[in-house]
Amino acid sequence: MPIVPDDVPDVSWSATCSYDAVMEFWHIVGDITILLGAAALLGIVAEKVGLSAVVGYLIAGTLVGPGLLNWITSSEDVIRDMAEIGVALLLFTLGLEIDANRLKQLFGRGIFLGLGQVLGTGILGWAIARLFHADPNTSVIVGAMAALSSTAVVARVLQNRAEIDSPHGRATLTVLVLQDIAIVPLMILVGVLGAKQGGTSVALLVGGAAAKLAFLLVIIFLVGVLILPRIFGAALIRRSAELPIVVGIVTCLSSMWLAYQLGASPALGAFIAGMILAGSPFAAQVRGDIAPFRSIFLTLFFVATGMLADLPWLIHSYHFLWVIGVAAGIIVGKTMIVWIVGISCNIPRRVSIATGLCLAQIGEFSFVVGSASLAAGIIDDAVFQLMISASLVTLLLAPMFIGRSRQVANWIDKKLGRSPVDESDDVIGSLRNHVIVLGYGVAGKSVTNVLLESGNQVLVIDMGPMGVLQAKKDGASALIGNVQRRDVLEHAGIGSAKMLVSTIPDYRATVETIDQVRSLSSSIPIVARARYSRHATVLSTAGADIVVDEEVCVGRTLGEQVMHQLGISGHS
Repeated sequence: MPIVPDDVPDVSWSATCSYDAVMEFWHIVGDITILLGAAALLGIVAEKVGLSAVVGYLIAGTLVGPGLLNWITSSEDVIRDMAEIGVALLLFTLGLEIDANRLKQLFGRGIFLGLGQVLGTGILGWAIARLFHADPNTSVIVGAMAALSSTAVVARVLQNRAEIDSPHGRATLTVLVLQDIAIVPLMILVGVLGAKQGGTSVALLVGGAAAKLAFLLVIIFLVGVLILPRIFGAALIRRSAELPIVVGIVTCLSSMWLAYQLGASPALGAFIAGMILAGSPFAAQVRGDIAPFRSIFLTLFFVATGMLADLPWLIHSYHFLWVIGVAAGIIVGKTMIVWIVGISCNIPRRVSIATGLCLAQIGEFSFVVGSASLAAGIIDDAVFQLMISASLVTLLLAPMFIGRSRQVANWIDKKLGRSPVDESDDVIGSLRNHVIVLGYGVAGKSVTNVLLESGNQVLVIDMGPMGVLQAKKDGASALIGNVQRRDVLEHAGIGSAKMLVSTIPDYRATVETIDQVRSLSSSIPIVARARYSRHATVLSTAGADIVVDEEVCVGRTLGEQVMHQLGISGHS
């Protein structure tokens, strides 16, 4: 038998490890394919029946997850860690839309609303848990989990409905950001309860966490002020179509990693990085280019959340009745707390109610608090499953509550005696007999100016915050939104508008928009722009009443200019 020296590597062992790693990687790829495929299928079904696609994603995770079909073989932690990137990318793109002026508006009275909501919900959750004879530590964790809402679901739905910049949208976003910041002290609380530390140790933990959070803010701020402007200002970056998005992604991921290393929420780090980059001239490009990545990872997040459902546990011993009770308590309790705290902060009643309905769910970071508490032995598996199952119920209902929050708030406000309108309240909702202009490029700006000069009310819908800001400066109402979405058009008051003008150069997007408009209003006149003559017929067939053919207009103008020049030459 040949003798193998001790220092010779075991090739067979190395090859086996390499093979196992490759197999594990492709297992994960296969599971992600299953998850995204199921999400796409049920998301389409949900949209077809009038629900948000998020509901379909959550149901897809429940079906293929371990609670039912168990088609996923990879570790849930691996899938969930990848899915967290979606939440961070969502907050990163939201941060890219918040400049210094908007930041001041965002964190005005909203700070007190956020603090009041977290403390109020936490105390109410603790009191109810104690009422049902839970021990003090378990009650504290129940209150902490109940206090947190879903940044991913709420921000996604508000963004799709073009309501991020509405009064209740701004208030909701402020509370969500403060909830993300609250993750730090809540995780410290879990550590204290789990280890039963003394007072001195608690003080050290709190001081250390505060120092880490301050360090995170300072580092991201210094990088954003001293380094990133130089990078984005470089001539090579300005000439490249790919480098700005690469630098933006690296900035986002670096902030996430640093926040995680310091014990803070990775999504919070991404949000801060987005705000730092908001002043960059490439902010709009980065936000647009990052959208596909955000959509994929965010969809994966929703499906991974749905995988937490344990259907056999729900059926056993009528646990589902407890789940329904907890979910109802969360929805009603959070709405009432935000309503009361909002009124005490001089926020209009209907804005407070709408904000409460938007926040009436248990969020993704509650899973983090609950998992850490379960591992530390603070809560048992029954309490964990009860809170997680109730969370999934509230998340399934969240898109409906968010979508109807404005109407419900206005109805309650009217029944109680309408409160005075705040100067920041939603002007768009009061528009009647207005003209909706889609896109605010050169063509959109020209059309809007003509309409404003003739005394018409104009609402501009544009995908970019710079276009919306400029439209408001020019005297029009404006909102950010995807005009191919039905809920954005409903929010724009398509039913009460007297005309819609599309200046969007992409004929495919215009056709999809016309289809949505015609499903909501068959009588509204539509004027559409066609960049090329071959698209004019397509737009007319889709339902446009008047199609302005750019090639015909350019040809006519060129002919007039040629004749004018020939006429001048003939007279000279």
